[in-house]
Amino acid sequence: MKNNNKNRFGGSKVTIVVIALLVLIIAGASLGYTYLTGKELQEKQTKYWNQAFTLFSQKQPEYAYLQLINARSTFSESLDFYRKIATGTFLTKAEVNEAIVLICQSEAYDNLFNLESAESWIQKAKMEIENVDDGETRLELANYISRAEAADKFCAAYREYIATENLPEEKYQELVKNSLRVGTDAIKANDYDYTIFEIRFLIACGKAFEEPVLVGEARQQLFDITQSKGEDEKTKLLWSLLRN
Repeated sequence: MKNNNKNRFGGSKVTIVVIALLVLIIAGASLGYTYLTGKELQEKQTKYWNQAFTLFSQKQPEYAYLQLINARSTFSESLDFYRKIATGTFLTKAEVNEAIVLICQSEAYDNLFNLESAESWIQKAKMEIENVDDGETRLELANYISRAEAADKFCAAYREYIATENLPEEKYQELVKNSLRVGTDAIKANDYDYTIFEIRFLIACGKAFEEPVLVGEARQQLFDITQSKGEDEKTKLLWSLLRN
């Protein structure tokens, strides 16, 4: 009887050890799988991020936007686990979300610089702002996009006005006045994109409505911003428009 109890007890200990080993093996395999999955996601994220900015520099904004959306989709518990073990500097979800909004804003203003509709990019930006968690950053980005939305309306009115015969002078004067009002807010917020748009808009209105004073205002603003910020592709184009 004692021997049977001893054998049973010994058998129970073996069973417990086997179960414990199996649990450890399963847990280890699970952690290993999670780590490898996270590593793969990190590699994909880096690839998507780099491709996005390559595409952006190649003037393919739609594809750049989609690659950033792909980069955001890689954030997961597996990625978090991998980053706890791996070393390096990693992107945060906040950085990716802000980059998505900024690409939308940049492309909106590229359209506006050509006095074209930017509604599609503005709507994308407004949707993506909701993914920005930090309240202060979200408000700042929302204000930038709000000014872009105003600029889009100014452009729409401009396109309508230049197609209108015998346009009353007060109509385009009010349009320019509203643009300059938003421009004042843009200067306070250091909104370079809107300021560049406003110069382009003043040149267009000055020439279309035969108002040299508006062209003169554009020239002064362009001189001031070139002095303070330096030249870039758009300021060079603006100087060219003023000379022609």
